[in-house]
Amino acid sequence: MMPAVNAPAALLLVLLAGAEPAPAGRPPMPKGSGLVTGVLRHKGCESLAGGARVTVIGRDVSGGSDEQGRFWLALPAGSYSLVIRGPNLVPDQRVDEVSVKAGKVRDLGVVQVWPEERPQNCGTVRQPSRSEEPVVAVAPDTPSLDLPGTLLAPSPVLAEQVLVRGSPGTGQGQFGLQGNPARDDEDALGPASFAVGPQSNLFVLDILNARVQRFEPKGRWVGSFPLVRAPGLEPVVEADLAVSDEGTIFVFNNGEIPSLTQYDPAGRPLVSTALPPSFKGVDLLFAGKQRPLFLMQNGQSVRAELGWGGVRAEGPFPGLPVGEAYAQVERVSRWLAALRLVSPEGRVRRSVQLHSRVPIVRTRLVGVNRRGEVVLAVDRAEGADEDPPEAEVLLLSVTPQGQLSGAVSVPPGDRRFEFREFAIAPDGAVIQMQSDAAEVRFVRWTLAPPPREIVAGEGLVKGRVVDGGRPAPGATVTVGKVRRAVTADGSFELRLPAGTYLVTFRPAAPAGAAEPAGVERKVAVAAGSTVDLGSVSLASPVPRPTPVP
Repeated sequence: MMPAVNAPAALLLVLLAGAEPAPAGRPPMPKGSGLVTGVLRHKGCESLAGGARVTVIGRDVSGGSDEQGRFWLALPAGSYSLVIRGPNLVPDQRVDEVSVKAGKVRDLGVVQVWPEERPQNCGTVRQPSRSEEPVVAVAPDTPSLDLPGTLLAPSPVLAEQVLVRGSPGTGQGQFGLQGNPARDDEDALGPASFAVGPQSNLFVLDILNARVQRFEPKGRWVGSFPLVRAPGLEPVVEADLAVSDEGTIFVFNNGEIPSLTQYDPAGRPLVSTALPPSFKGVDLLFAGKQRPLFLMQNGQSVRAELGWGGVRAEGPFPGLPVGEAYAQVERVSRWLAALRLVSPEGRVRRSVQLHSRVPIVRTRLVGVNRRGEVVLAVDRAEGADEDPPEAEVLLLSVTPQGQLSGAVSVPPGDRRFEFREFAIAPDGAVIQMQSDAAEVRFVRWTLAPPPREIVAGEGLVKGRVVDGGRPAPGATVTVGKVRRAVTADGSFELRLPAGTYLVTFRPAAPAGAAEPAGVERKVAVAAGSTVDLGSVSLASPVPRPTPVP
């Protein structure tokens, strides 16, 4: 008598035998290949992750999950890593060491994926049996940084931080301002942009006075030069300024016809040229050692070279250059932002998740400092998403390895018209322009280093050990030769250098008894990251997987 087999298993057996056609969504199995399948379910929930995308690292193969969370992939025999992305999912989650055999179906069963926010249809999770133990997606190359601060608390502006303070006017150190300080509904149009030169001199694009003013590093006015402008044309307040490492000055005007003008370090115009209409989508202008770089509103960048014959554009590139990679930043949700470093081909090399306990309004790339760190601004505010008041800007510097190297919370610039608010000084400090209808201020901010253990390249692994749904006092957590006892409520914390580890959780052993079997979890740690394993159950130990030949 044959044992009872549930319907899905029976159907799978029939399909493998070739008696029935493949179910909808299942791809054909080419000769020498096998199939990988699984069901994506939100971690800690019964809800299914439909509409997600599962891709294979190193191969141009991908598949989507259906309404039931089921996905299929056809792959040659071998071992692979899968990357999972989708709506309300923490980006770039991975499932590693997925082995595929020719002519076989590798069913991963339930694959738990981490949601950004608890789904509305989360439901109640039942405790899985040993045979149903799910695969939990991890992100080996995805640091998860907890942003500092639980409340809005911008640092006060001290007198010694203010480099330049200018009033309305046309004189030395004054700026063309427009607006009525007695009326909040008036636009406060001031300097369109500014930049910090290679010697820490401050260059201010005083567009309403048609000039660029220069100040010493400590704020003393040292001169100005006029802007190139066709006679009779009104000043274009949508403009940006950048200064290269050699002192060359570039001014971008986003007028009816976008244009770019290059000046030498003394302010003498060298060349001016019109730009294609696509340059009206410029977000910021940068200048490093060579040609200027335009960061577009879609997150891509274009490098330009000026000459008497016009402009030659190179790109688009997938972001702001950081060494051999490109940086992208986006606000993923009210509580999450993502900094990604991608290859020239657009493949994600590293994704840094930025978790905030204060609602995020928007994110902006400030630039790349001379240490190769990405500097970004995270605007945070209490309140609803619909037109929230700006209350704080969190300035961050992040290394290409995913370490948080500096942070400071500053007040917003209070400018209702804005092209650029921040610029990076050669020593890594960030200069902020604060402007209203009565005054312009340039404030210097130093990004304070984070705790020493983050700088040292360690990450934090934490969680809670339970047995039968209750805390497991006396249980131990072991990583290599390091062993820690959990606290009375079952919680634990471990600081580990960046790497991938096998963490073993064991219940307390009676006196004189052999050490009990443990539950093992594969954990990937990145520098400065926090890996929260949630509740780890001792009720159903998982044996070490048998290597696939």
